[in-house]
Amino acid sequence: MAERTSADGIRALAAARRFSEATVERWLRLAETDRAVLLRLAERLRLGENQLRDLLDWSEEIAVRERCSIADVWRRESLASVLARPLGRNQMIAAVKLTLRALRFPQLAAAEARLAELIRQLKLPRAIQVHLPEHLEGNDVRIELTGRSAAALRDHAAALQRALSAPQVDEIFRALEESP
Repeated sequence: MAERTSADGIRALAAARRFSEATVERWLRLAETDRAVLLRLAERLRLGENQLRDLLDWSEEIAVRERCSIADVWRRESLASVLARPLGRNQMIAAVKLTLRALRFPQLAAAEARLAELIRQLKLPRAIQVHLPEHLEGNDVRIELTGRSAAALRDHAAALQRALSAPQVDEIFRALEESP
């Protein structure tokens, strides 16, 4: 009995999940190693067509920019370590997308990491949450205070007031203005 090829596996998975012919044909046009990597991923994470297409698009963008194969992208330590974690399906898909996003947008990921570090340096109590604009699009920062009493809210407001005079706050806004 002949061993199943990635093309056979792709066709079987696509038929079972009712993928469009355009997606299947695009997938089949990839190099064998790239097809096989994406097939293993699709089977393991039980990806739907839109999820697969997103991961394929993003992988392809990274591969083109870095002049490597899609399989090479998926061999990265950052992705391998995420795939090795004991997570549920939805958590795993979210973690994979987040990691792939960091590879896809390295400057944005670096800016987000820098901003997270600046916020950490403010040493705010847990009851104070700093929310940056999604994808760093814009300069508006939202701060959320929670408390179980008026006294707790006053204490948190005082801690926030102290933090607002720290140089990191100015750096946060400069970083947002300069973000990619």
